[in-house]
This record gives sequence, C-alpha cells and structure tokens, in this order.
Amino acid sequence: MAATNTYGRLVVNIIGLLSNLYGFSFMLNLSSDVLGYGGMFQFLTIIGLTLATIAFAIKIIRFIIPGSLGALYKFVVYVATPMEGLITLLYWPMIFYSKDLLQAEDMPFVLPLSVDMSMHFWPAFLLYVDFFLFDADFERSKTHIGAIYIFTLAYLGWTTLCFSRNGFWVYPFLADFSHMTRAMFFIFCGNVCAVMYEAGAFVHSKIQMRRMITERRKTQ
Repeated sequence: MAATNTYGRLVVNIIGLLSNLYGFSFMLNLSSDVLGYGGMFQFLTIIGLTLATIAFAIKIIRFIIPGSLGALYKFVVYVATPMEGLITLLYWPMIFYSKDLLQAEDMPFVLPLSVDMSMHFWPAFLLYVDFFLFDADFERSKTHIGAIYIFTLAYLGWTTLCFSRNGFWVYPFLADFSHMTRAMFFIFCGNVCAVMYEAGAFVHSKIQMRRMITERRKTQ
C-alpha cells in the first residue's frame, strides 16, 4: 500500500510538472516587447506557475533522493499550494464574467482551453490532490503565513513598478482602483490566500487523523 501511494504521488507530480511546462511553452512564444517591462512575470499566474513548477520538480527529486531539499520543499510547496488555489479562485469567476477584466482588448493572443487549464486549473488541483492524499509531513507554520503576506506586498510593489514603466496595468481591472482601494484589494487577496492555507491545514489534519484511525484498526 505504501509503495502504491509513493508511485501514485510520483505520477501526480509528473503530470503536474508536464502540464505546467506545457503552459510555459505557450507563453515563451510571446515577445517580451508585446508584454512590456516585466514580461510574462508581470502576471500573478506566471509567478504562481513558476512556484508550482518548482514544487512539482522538488517532489519528483525527493522521490529519487528521499529526504533531500527538505527546507526548500516545506517553504515552496506549502506557499505555492494556497497561492495556486487563490489564482484559480480569482481567475475563473472573473474570466466568465468578462475577459476584459483580465485581458486588454488589444492583447494579441487568446489562450486555448488546454493552455488555460494548464495555467489556471491543473496546478492548483494537482497540488491539492498531492497535499491531501499523499503529504503526511505537513506542519502548519507562521512562516508560511508570513511569506504569503510578504509576497502580497511585494507583488503590489512589482505591479506598480511595471505600471510606471509600461503605462498600463498588467490586469485592466486594476486601473479602475484608486491607490488606496488597489492596496486594499491586494491585502484582501492576501487574507483570502491565508484563509485558504488555514482551511487546507484543517482539512489535511482531518484526513490524516482519519487515516491514522483506519490504520490502527487494521493492525488490531
């Protein structure tokens, strides 16, 4: 059973890595001149996808070399998972309501559905599958929460810098905010991400507790 879980986890993470690389392959074909200062790394999606890709890669490496990259694993994986959850939670309602919220009218590309899913659904889904079903080592940490809020403020600063260089916001809806309401929106998103972290930790603890009870019953 343990071997089945181990190989099942490997399969999940290989699929996640390949899916992310597929999404990246589309973005790499875009000219940085079209995207402006900051290139594709203006987008929260791409930053999240980068972290998720690193997370999947680390978990595959840990399958090959058990116990390796422990500190990096705990930091990247447990921050990338709620971040990808937030990206998915924000993206799909907004894109169904109006694509103009996230994509300028003169944007020279449209994401095919397969690419869209690889960037805005599968990373979060597969990270959470791995987290809930296979990750028995998770420990809730204030460091993870702190990293979420530090990233929130850093991304606010980064998007503001990109706007100052490009003359447009990476996401058109940000132009509708004042400086104060824009900062409040980012802080709100940081809070949502932190809540998703806590909710994930709670669900994870319940799953692991049930698993321990089941295993004890089998040994009796």
